[in-house]
Amino acid sequence: MNLNKRNFKNRSQAPWLGGPCLAALLLLVTGCTQEETKHILIDQLTVEYTLDRETIHVGDPVELLLTTYSPTNGTLELPELGREKDIVLLNRSWTRELRADGLKKTETLFTLTSFRLGKHMISTQLISYQIGDKTFSTPFPSIVLNVESALTNSPSELADIKPIHPLPGRIPSWVWVVLGTAVVAFLIGLISSKLWKHRTVIIPRAPPIPPHILAFKALEKLKSKGLLEKNECNPFYTELSLILRTYLDGRFKLNAPDETTEEIVEEMSTSPELNGSQRNILQEFMRQADLVKFAKGHPDRITMEAAFSTTQHFVEETKHSEGDAIK
Repeated sequence: MNLNKRNFKNRSQAPWLGGPCLAALLLLVTGCTQEETKHILIDQLTVEYTLDRETIHVGDPVELLLTTYSPTNGTLELPELGREKDIVLLNRSWTRELRADGLKKTETLFTLTSFRLGKHMISTQLISYQIGDKTFSTPFPSIVLNVESALTNSPSELADIKPIHPLPGRIPSWVWVVLGTAVVAFLIGLISSKLWKHRTVIIPRAPPIPPHILAFKALEKLKSKGLLEKNECNPFYTELSLILRTYLDGRFKLNAPDETTEEIVEEMSTSPELNGSQRNILQEFMRQADLVKFAKGHPDRITMEAAFSTTQHFVEETKHSEGDAIK
């Protein structure tokens, strides 16, 4: 490997450095001796570099070793290397060493490359050194990196990377629109069918049949059985009593089917909806029915017909009026 090494030194003295020499001359004239002191120039800055090769192929790494010597009481600042595709900084490392002469040796190793053909100056900036409020600088070494192509008969300039072009779709876009619409329609139909199956069907209730209508129908059914003609008093009074008790339960909100005759008579005796005659009719019928059911009484047909007519008349007189039925 051929190594190229060049030294760049910037040694200068400020105008006021003649002062110490004049003072020493005066001391010699006056006969006084001054202790010898080693002076280090505060603005001394020496730069050396080593480039392992000056010609590379595109993308090949190259190492640049930059060595600086500077006083220890200041701050050294190196420029940033890297300039788009011309100079690309891959890595940077450094070491520092204090020398016996009072200088600080700094070695900075740069690993560089380039992706553009041609000759490129590595840097045109300054290396600066600051001591207090004073700054000293020297140009960066004029290092030229020659970049060649590894291809034969290649153009002098690499073409930039072409932009990405999307591949043409195999399926037209309208097909995806149709498929998406179909999927949305299917989901809507599925959800609608689920909701329809689990819907709550409210069936309006038919208005309740008034108690007196039920009682009249039951009396007609009893009359059609022919119990009067057969003189079967026990089943006749049993069924007739049940019809009346059911009517009292629906009309006056009594638990008449399960109550005794005395309980029904006692409750109805205080009802403001019955007059005295109606109370007496109810009481007489209930006791007559108990005699037939429990005392084995056997009334004749005329008495049975009278009981039927009395029950029918009682229902007719105590039924709700049309206005009350609506309320």
